[in-house]
Amino acid sequence: MKQIFKSISGLKSMFTLFLGRFLPLALFTLLAGGAIFLLERSSHLDLLYKFGKIQSIDERSPLTIALQQHQLVTISAVTLLALLIAAPIAWMRALKQRNDLIVEHQNRENLRSIKLLLDSTIEGIYGTDEEGRCILANRSCARLLGYSAPELLLGKNMHQLMHHSHADGTAYPETECRAHRLITTGVAPALVTDEVFWRQDGSAFPVSYSVHPIQEQDRIIGMVCTFVDISERRQLEDQLRHAQKMEAAGQLAGGIAHDFNNILQIISGNTQILQYDLKQTNPDPPQLLEILKAVERGTALTRSMLAFSRKQTINSIPLELNQLVKDSQLLAQKLLQKNTTLQLDLAETALIITADEVLLQQVLFNLITNARDAMPTGGTITIATAERLLDEQSTGGAKDRVPGTYAVLMVQDTGQGIPEEIRQKIFEPFFTTKEVGKGTGLGLAMVYGTVKQHGGFVQVESKAGLGSCFSVFLPAVAACLMPNRNGTPESIKDFSHGTNSPD
Repeated sequence: MKQIFKSISGLKSMFTLFLGRFLPLALFTLLAGGAIFLLERSSHLDLLYKFGKIQSIDERSPLTIALQQHQLVTISAVTLLALLIAAPIAWMRALKQRNDLIVEHQNRENLRSIKLLLDSTIEGIYGTDEEGRCILANRSCARLLGYSAPELLLGKNMHQLMHHSHADGTAYPETECRAHRLITTGVAPALVTDEVFWRQDGSAFPVSYSVHPIQEQDRIIGMVCTFVDISERRQLEDQLRHAQKMEAAGQLAGGIAHDFNNILQIISGNTQILQYDLKQTNPDPPQLLEILKAVERGTALTRSMLAFSRKQTINSIPLELNQLVKDSQLLAQKLLQKNTTLQLDLAETALIITADEVLLQQVLFNLITNARDAMPTGGTITIATAERLLDEQSTGGAKDRVPGTYAVLMVQDTGQGIPEEIRQKIFEPFFTTKEVGKGTGLGLAMVYGTVKQHGGFVQVESKAGLGSCFSVFLPAVAACLMPNRNGTPESIKDFSHGTNSPD
């Protein structure tokens, strides 16, 4: 049935085209026949009048009537013959027009399909002529380059528009461009991943691109380029390298810590035996006490190294994070100078986690100490808690950040922050910006390892001149609506990525 309706529709459109072609020809033929009839009648009447066959050209006589009838028959026959000839001509022209319209419609549909296909790809695609001017661009290309529509790129020199400089800002001449050289050399480069493209707003982004020649009769008349923004891939690669580096450092620190701890145990044991043997003649010799103090400092150092390597023994129990912070407030206050203020901004809901209370307090104290050292002239330290729900998007695809509900412990200071270039180093063991003898560089490494061992992660945010905020994310076991009566003097501010001064 659908095929029948389609055939009827085709016949209607064909008949419409035929009438559009035939009617003008028929009208022209009829008008031409009428004109010829009038001209011939007038000519014949003039001749009859000149030779005296009639008294006037308006005379009605058998001769003029016979002449008129003869002319009508002749002209009608010629006109009918002309119409019979015009009809198939009109039909052929209508058929050709219909075929042309079908081909044009198919071409438009093909172009629309090709455009839809190109606009549906994630990759940016553009083509240029021999001069490097854009002749084709898809929607992704315009979006990646910061343009609202692909049509805005047409006719522009693409190298000068988005490939004019290297990543460091130095000029990238068109004659050296690997993509542009394809048109002159015919040699397409392999996949390029070490260059950048430039957006309309002047910002650059790393790309992976490949180019291929556009050929016509064995002659290169342009090239087509496909590219993708690899910023996210680079970020993930950097995170992977950093995680591998931290893992290697952790394994090294753990091995050293175990061996060092064994040495310390031998020193401590023998020192205590010697202290016992000398107790009768010289109670508590100062030299032995100094040895024992040094052993204690070394033991604390090995504990920090084991915490970073996540090889320490933990005794996890259910804890309420807000209560842990309040219980630690008095000891935390003793870590601060008189010109430093400590504030609490705790969540109104109870945050239940499973953690080692002693180790988690050590994490808090290390963060407070780090915040204190970032404000040598004093300031305000705010300890805050919150409940956060992280989904796939908010985790950023990081393998160490599992979607779910987290209890968040935040320590914010009002210091100056530190430059961006050392942000990736702050959790590395023995890395410190302090003077020699004033920091071991293990405080934040211990925080990193302990939080990792508890299944969480640490997020650092900072802005120059506005201080820093360390956020410890710990998996929440349960959270019930228990009002927290603690005051909330100030909310934690939002920061862009940055760091604080590592100890």
